[in-house]
Amino acid sequence: TLCISYGVVARFNGTPIRNFDKHIAGQVDKHVTKHYGIDNELQLIPAIVGYGLDFIPGIESEHNFRDRTMVYATSYIFMYGVVQLTKKATSVVRPRGWYDDSFPSGHTAVAFTGAHLLFKEYKHISPWIGIGGYAIASATGVLRVMNRAHWVSDVVTAAGVGILSAEIGYLMLPVWHRMFGIKNSRQSMVFMPSVSTQSVGLGMVCMF
Repeated sequence: TLCISYGVVARFNGTPIRNFDKHIAGQVDKHVTKHYGIDNELQLIPAIVGYGLDFIPGIESEHNFRDRTMVYATSYIFMYGVVQLTKKATSVVRPRGWYDDSFPSGHTAVAFTGAHLLFKEYKHISPWIGIGGYAIASATGVLRVMNRAHWVSDVVTAAGVGILSAEIGYLMLPVWHRMFGIKNSRQSMVFMPSVSTQSVGLGMVCMF
């Protein structure tokens, strides 16, 4: 709530948060001369680790593969919808002056959705797994600012959207169980999400 509220306040010119956005962008223009393209790959690492860590012997996630897939699909679809609708509704120009889809940061939202899912699935094993995911997600946001692709408020808000999206994914899991009738039965259903900052897809396999 705090992260999203931070971004909302930043949309009003003259507020300290908006002035901070402009100050940081000015400092980046002065002192950062290199573009760091690793943010495109970095955003996906928390989700990949969270989805695949369970396959390592001795490490067991909170939910099985089927349920984890349903949570991931729900979280990322919700996140993508919120990010794209907000971008179109606000039309915030990026720090470089190109494109009017700055708010919020899609890369950061993807990263924090994955980081929070990682934390929720493996916190019973070690909190450091989740902390590592949050660190990678935070680095993604920092790089988006350093690359002049986003304002600070864009990435702070995106972090809130990502965490909220993951929570929505878990809240919806019992609903999907009831809807598809797959809880405590032999029926099996697998969702295979495909998410990027430009597109979202979903495949489904159901075995009766």
